[in-house]
Amino acid sequence: YVAGSVMLLFRGAFGCPLYTGDFRWEASNQRAEIGRNTLVKALKDDVVDILYLDNTYCSPSYAFLLKWEMKEIVQIVDIIASHPDHDIIIGIDSLGKEKLLFHISHKLNIKIWVWPERLQTMHLLGFHDTFTTKTSLARVRAVPRYSFSIDTLENLNTMHQTIGIMPSGLPWVVKPLKGGPALGSVDRFRKYIYSVPYSDQSCFAGIEEFLNRAQPSNIRGIVSSSSCYVDPLYYFGHLCRANQPSLRYKQQQRVQHKTVVAAQMKFIVESGRSTKVDRKRRTAEVGILGVRMSKVDALRRARRGAKLARSESSD
Repeated sequence: YVAGSVMLLFRGAFGCPLYTGDFRWEASNQRAEIGRNTLVKALKDDVVDILYLDNTYCSPSYAFLLKWEMKEIVQIVDIIASHPDHDIIIGIDSLGKEKLLFHISHKLNIKIWVWPERLQTMHLLGFHDTFTTKTSLARVRAVPRYSFSIDTLENLNTMHQTIGIMPSGLPWVVKPLKGGPALGSVDRFRKYIYSVPYSDQSCFAGIEEFLNRAQPSNIRGIVSSSSCYVDPLYYFGHLCRANQPSLRYKQQQRVQHKTVVAAQMKFIVESGRSTKVDRKRRTAEVGILGVRMSKVDALRRARRGAKLARSESSD
């Protein structure tokens, strides 16, 4: 969803992993269709062994709809227009929401303040007349999300009337799984903060549609530091190829017949004394004989040429 961003697809002896980065999956969009076709061509007939997924909104709690995007932009514009004597603070990340800020500027015919590094990014994206770093030219300021808080707004209001707008699916608005009001309305927190459920990233439905298309064998979330972290396998594990009944059976068969090569020391006793050591390689069927061991143990012991002595029954 960020201009210039890419997905990373690798191929090799390690398999075929796909890394999405922070992304947005859309069903009806010409640019998105080009991206989908590019992904299909890049995959060819390969299967994605592991998908490193943007799991920011990997929960049905975050079921905001993509079609609401323009509606939410209008709501933000209305909030700003209804506070003509206030300074406005909008919390954003270091990348993303350029479209949102541009529409606000265009609709209200105003400049928006951003910090210097963000201004450089805006210029690289071709927005030369929309943003400024001069506070005297703008009453609407886009500030880093980490600096957006109730305490900050209260302190600013001791100097001048100020309201804050947080356009995000996190962390202010969460739709209950059962019952409760639908996500999609503007909520007001305390006296100064408005929360609008807007995001450039994929919502839950968008992630689900993407996984139906990609059909990976396994999934790992790339967002682990969030307080709202959800393991994508919890809701989407059933969409993995390895968890489809026929494919899961085949995978189990492959595991049962997987072989680990080890060197066995065989001592041949002749005339009551040990003779020359006869080294003989053999394969141990893992799974069939009830042998369970870690992959690290297997590799370590194979390299040392030691007997696979430690094991436990798999019941």
